[in-house]
Amino acid sequence: MDSAARSERAVGDDRPRHVQSQHSLRSQSAIASIPSNSGQPNEPDVAEELAWGPAHPCFPHINPHVPPGSEEYLTTRIIRIRRDWMVKGDLAPTYSNLYPEILDPLLPEQEFRRIIATVNEELISAFNPFSFRNWIDGAIGLLTGWLWEDIGAPGIKSHLKRVEEWLEKWNREVGAKDGVRIWSLRRTAYMSLDIQIPDPKVGIVPSEGNPSRPGTGPHSGGV
Repeated sequence: MDSAARSERAVGDDRPRHVQSQHSLRSQSAIASIPSNSGQPNEPDVAEELAWGPAHPCFPHINPHVPPGSEEYLTTRIIRIRRDWMVKGDLAPTYSNLYPEILDPLLPEQEFRRIIATVNEELISAFNPFSFRNWIDGAIGLLTGWLWEDIGAPGIKSHLKRVEEWLEKWNREVGAKDGVRIWSLRRTAYMSLDIQIPDPKVGIVPSEGNPSRPGTGPHSGGV
């Protein structure tokens, strides 16, 4: 029975994922609930895995990309999309398609998944160590004492430049209307995809008998 349950979960791993936030921008008064345990044996408690805090996919982090004390620093927050190591391991930086509900309705789920798919596809192509272009670039780099790299000729440079240009275009044509901005992947060393949104005024929600520390709620004062 356990093996059948594990196989069922494995089959569903590729389906789009969705996680609720503690606070939906669509309804400022409602607090979304954490999905409860399905009751299957040996399954970890989902509520514990998605405990509200800086590690939660929906947690609004302080904006590290703007000067402290600036208007943007005070009025915006960062939703951090983590690396998904299950896609290509450490061969290429790819990001999770787990949709943070706190982005709704500023960044709809369908558009979010389109962004992640576009970025992941371009990065996989850029960092693919088995591509013919990367093999050629490596050989030329070796023969020229890496001068080929210094002049920016390798194909990976153009791939990464295309990603940055695509994100900037999206910011201008789509995100700017709702105050949403996707920061350059270079600013996070490709470790996360940072989405800037207006401050949703959400922070750490204290549990019963464990009040939050000063400055952590109800506003998003977490880092």
